[in-house]
Amino acid sequence: MKKDVGVEDLPYRHNVCSLVFRGDKFLLIQNLGFEPDWWKFPQGGIEAGESVEEAAKRELEEEIGNRDFRIVGKSVYTNQFDWSEKSLRLAGYRWRGQRQEFLVVEYIGDEDNIKINEKETQAFKWASLEEMLNSIDHDDSNFTNYRNTIEKVLAEFKMA
Repeated sequence: MKKDVGVEDLPYRHNVCSLVFRGDKFLLIQNLGFEPDWWKFPQGGIEAGESVEEAAKRELEEEIGNRDFRIVGKSVYTNQFDWSEKSLRLAGYRWRGQRQEFLVVEYIGDEDNIKINEKETQAFKWASLEEMLNSIDHDDSNFTNYRNTIEKVLAEFKMA
């Protein structure tokens, strides 16, 4: 990073988070290197020229290995947060944090069709509403307002 550019001058990475559900269960993933009890929804960066929906489809296919899903809708809520120093370093000081947009996505395939990308993800699970909310509630700067925003999205789509 250039010495004359501070972290506060860096842009936010544009990201999409997909709240994947099937019936009354939610699909959570655990990235490689995460603590054993740290879970999140599938998500990833939005590339230049890509719509939020296109990015979500690409990221879901990368993370769960299929296209057995349908996008229900896009939330009006977003979550913007600054990254930890470790995350800043891992990202090569290109961004100061993330600005997440949220989609609600229904999984319409068989569980057996989920093939996680073992280069990025170590596990997945289906969780009830209560278990999901507890599983995504982390005291870490990279999860600032994550649970709170998820709860708003669930209320918006009348899922909680």
